[in-house]
Amino acid sequence: MRYIAVILFVFLFQGVYSQVGGETLYPFLNLPTSPKQIALGGVTLTSKNDASQVIWNPSIVNETIDGDVSANFVNYIANIKVGSASYVKSIFPKYGIASFGVQYFDYGSLERTNASGPTIIGEFGARDLAISIGYGYAYQDLTFGLAIKYISSKIDTFTSSALLYDLGVTYTHPYVPFVMALVVRNNGKQLTNFTDREEQIANNVIVSAEYKLKHIPLKFYGAVDELNNWDISESNPSQEEVALDGTVMQEDISDVANALRHLSVGAELWPDKKLNLRIGYNHRRAREFRLSEVRTGAGLSYGFGFNTKYVKFDYAFSKFQEGAKYSTFGLTLHL
Repeated sequence: MRYIAVILFVFLFQGVYSQVGGETLYPFLNLPTSPKQIALGGVTLTSKNDASQVIWNPSIVNETIDGDVSANFVNYIANIKVGSASYVKSIFPKYGIASFGVQYFDYGSLERTNASGPTIIGEFGARDLAISIGYGYAYQDLTFGLAIKYISSKIDTFTSSALLYDLGVTYTHPYVPFVMALVVRNNGKQLTNFTDREEQIANNVIVSAEYKLKHIPLKFYGAVDELNNWDISESNPSQEEVALDGTVMQEDISDVANALRHLSVGAELWPDKKLNLRIGYNHRRAREFRLSEVRTGAGLSYGFGFNTKYVKFDYAFSKFQEGAKYSTFGLTLHL
């Protein structure tokens, strides 16, 4: 079994390249829409009872979410409309479980100005859309998953499209309440470009794990993302210092501080009950949106889930800063 895992690990990393923050295409693909995922730090990929997770991890499919239909809406900042929907179904139980997902971003109406000044001369729209079809197959303690995604993006009269794929493997320990996942997301190629230049796509390699305590109804989550793009440090302008001679010194980010920015953690109370309480922390967000003299609460997220036999409701709250906070609502039907 360990040889299979090693071979898959090597295969997943083939063709993955590094990227520079802020210079990649389709960044909306790396913004979560699952309330549970957001409440637990934004990167967790091991929730086997969350049908929305198939949009990020095609290998998470299992009998628990077979037949589930999930829809999520994010009341995002600046009146941007964000949402997703997913469906999981075992067509031939012996041969695996299929999944279908849709994710959209509608940026609304934007003001059109001329190049020489702030004069408003009209409006234009922008939106992003991703449609995915996935399949997962379980072999002993491992589940392998593949999802193919069609991406369509539009800014005014400029359009772009791409065909991408996600690969994942999820390991479930047979005796200990431990789950671990490795996922390579958003690899592929543009079909059409916005301009005559091909851009890099915002791909991501993530390792995620969860562990449930034996005698306490508490489950811990952890994830390390952007393993293919290790240097993600962006200096925070509010942390700049001015020397006596007027020289502006940017925030000094050490190797350890950069490594910690890949980490997100979360915890869930009563994970197997009808009511679940969740809290998460994303260190990268906390550092990049930190203000020197104000506690913004950036990086923290909260939420809860209420699950019955036929329906599940999830909610999450998160924020970048005091004026940029958002809520996420999710509804899942157990069909």
